[in-house]
Amino acid sequence: MAQLMRKNVLTGALAAREYIHFFRDPIGCMRTLHRQRGKLVALGPIAFGEPTKLHVLAIGPEFNRQVLGDPAKFRTTGQFIHGPKDSAQRRIRFGLTRMNGPQHKQQRQLILPPFHKKAVAGYHDLIVELAREVIGQWTVGQRDVYADMRAVTLRIASAVLFGHEANDAYRIARLLDIWARRNFSGPVWFFPVNIPGTPYHRLLRHAERVEREILALVEKRRRDSTNRTDVLSLLIRARDDENRGMTDTELVGQATILFGASFETTASTLTWTMFLLAQHPAIMRELMDELDRVLGGNAPTRDQVPQLSFLDRVIKESMRILPPVPFTIRAADDDAIPMGPLTLSHGSRVICSHFLTHHLPETYPAPEMFRPDRWREIDPTQYEYMPFSAGPRACVGAMFAIQVLKISLAMILQKFRFTVVPGARIDRVVRITMNPRYGMPMLVAENDRRFESSKVRGQIHEMVKLPLK
Repeated sequence: MAQLMRKNVLTGALAAREYIHFFRDPIGCMRTLHRQRGKLVALGPIAFGEPTKLHVLAIGPEFNRQVLGDPAKFRTTGQFIHGPKDSAQRRIRFGLTRMNGPQHKQQRQLILPPFHKKAVAGYHDLIVELAREVIGQWTVGQRDVYADMRAVTLRIASAVLFGHEANDAYRIARLLDIWARRNFSGPVWFFPVNIPGTPYHRLLRHAERVEREILALVEKRRRDSTNRTDVLSLLIRARDDENRGMTDTELVGQATILFGASFETTASTLTWTMFLLAQHPAIMRELMDELDRVLGGNAPTRDQVPQLSFLDRVIKESMRILPPVPFTIRAADDDAIPMGPLTLSHGSRVICSHFLTHHLPETYPAPEMFRPDRWREIDPTQYEYMPFSAGPRACVGAMFAIQVLKISLAMILQKFRFTVVPGARIDRVVRITMNPRYGMPMLVAENDRRFESSKVRGQIHEMVKLPLK
């Protein structure tokens, strides 16, 4: 242990510098630590307001299985700002991803039915209608495709979760989007002082407004939710084996996390997939051949979606090489937990990296290459491929997200051709999800099949090996 501490544990000023690096660029920090110190790195007992807690970066399927596969020993933690005790900020962030033990099991049981296969299939026509509505407003020219993808998924997520009435659902969705972004503001993290005029104070007041709006909608749905199929109405009616339903506070927390999971991760994946296809014209042509053959210019029907096998491989590969959520944090919930040569004490944090796991060459040869057809030959375990996390706490909405991705991409790509603006800087930023820091500037034209890649700058070259023009 002493030898490992001398070799792998970062202490003092060096540890502080690494934590700052992690906050600013977690992927860059994790890549550097992995390259310099291996698959298990102890960062030292300082960070995030808990100076006595050790933080460990654990990379690869073996550690993923140990941490994500055993929720009894590793509990979930939150990446949002906590907020004062008994504040709206604390309540609205306390959804499924923050719950542990019996409460998590009971709430997951109530949440699962709207995301079962049959229920998800029932959203197909609504997703097509909403995607067509948003895409129909786009015009050709230079556009920020990241903003466009967010518009598509915001509309779909708000309608499926809160209902098809634009006034209620869309307003709450926009408020939740603003709330999530404010949680990852630098001034909020480094100056969490609740006095008027500070960003932290504004975050807390905004959380109160979000809570009021969701509670008002809950009350409205309680008065008439019998024949409604939006997820919120289904959750209001849900009962567990002992006939217990959700409290209003639980409904607020679950609505918040379900919205974020269905909106942000899908928007991120759509954006990166559009970029990867634009930069790989040969793959784009092969995908268009499939879309032409199966769909013939129309939106996919329920029966046609399973026929889009190459589109399925494209999405899998996109989520491998640029996963929407690049890391997950768990806390040791027991004492003396062995992890490699380390022994973790209660409260020690473990960072499992989806991104680094997906870029391990022993699992994915040439991991920086975008190769959808690798999925003809590989069948990784859930701890080797985990865009929706892994283990008993894997994302309940994975099937819904995949359906949104397939329908949206099929409709968008048949209508438009996308070319990245030459010379654009494509950097990353991580606020739970990984997104392009400066947006995704693209030239959008009617789809004339003249696909062409562009030379781009930025951190994207650290993550993806782009083909030469």
